[in-house]
Order: sequence, then C-alpha cells, then structure tokens
Amino acid sequence: MNDTVLTNDVTAGRYRLMRDGTEVGYIEYDRVGEHSILIKHTEVAPEHEGQGLGSQLVRGVLDDVRRQGKTVIPICPYALNFIRKHREYVDVVHTDMRSTL
Repeated sequence: MNDTVLTNDVTAGRYRLMRDGTEVGYIEYDRVGEHSILIKHTEVAPEHEGQGLGSQLVRGVLDDVRRQGKTVIPICPYALNFIRKHREYVDVVHTDMRSTL
C-alpha cells in the first residue's frame, strides 16, 4: 500500500488524505468557537473505497484534534459511527455530545 499523508487545509475547512499527490479522501469541517470542530462530511474517492482509508482519515483527524487539545462535534454519520466503535476516542468528543454515543 502506498503511503498516505493527512493535511489540514484550514482555509478550506477540510482535512485532506493525500496519496502520491492526489486527494483520495477528505473530511469537511467547521470551526466552532476556539476549541471545537464540527465534522460535517467524510468522503473517500470511489476508486479508493474498500481500502480502509475512511477509518484512517477519521482516526488521523481525531488524533490531530486531540493533539491540539480541542474537541469534535461529529454530525457526519461515518465519523460518529467510527467513534462509537472506537471508544478510545470518546474523550475527543465535545462533552455536550457524549451522551449520544
């Protein structure tokens, strides 16, 4: 498998998962105040589906948000379900939303 790189395009409000210079997936988000991001949408290019890139993308974003000391508000069903399956990320979810997990 080729190496992938996750970049945060703050201006576009998009985390991009890149492989060999091509975007293979992304997460769209909005900043909410100074300490949270609203995860709106996760998408992997159709030709790259089934390779675990969606999980890699969500995991990478959650790890980055955690490193920044921020929280997420996951309204994207894919990201929300990922967190429900990977309980080690519940602490990254905004406290007001943890009861939905």
